Amino acid sequence: MDAVLNLHCHCGAVHIAIARLPDRLIQCTCSICQRYGSLWGHLTRQDVSVTCSQGAEVSYRWGDRVIEFYHCNTCGCVTHYEGIEKTDSERLSVNFRMAPPAAYEGIEIRVFDGAGTWTFLDR
Repeated sequence: MDAVLNLHCHCGAVHIAIARLPDRLIQCTCSICQRYGSLWGHLTRQDVSVTCSQGAEVSYRWGDRVIEFYHCNTCGCVTHYEGIEKTDSERLSVNFRMAPPAAYEGIEIRVFDGAGTWTFLDR
């Protein structure tokens, strides 16, 4: 895969290569995303390659347990999330907070009210 953007956690144990930039980034207000301070880029598994050494990433299943949030086992950076049932969804969401802001300059950022109305707040 030819990457347009290469990301990694703070310590470099988890690497994420992205083949294309998303059309928009999502800042979710749900209780976990707010705490993570994440900025999600929704892509597909075909667009993203996650590599790390064995044991370098840990997943956390929250709420209704349909998605797994991944973070580095060493530095704690939240790197991405995806559906637990890998065959149910092709989506893999990458935390763009791992990238310098210049890497996503010009990409629309939308605020999603995951804490309440489940609607976008910026429109």
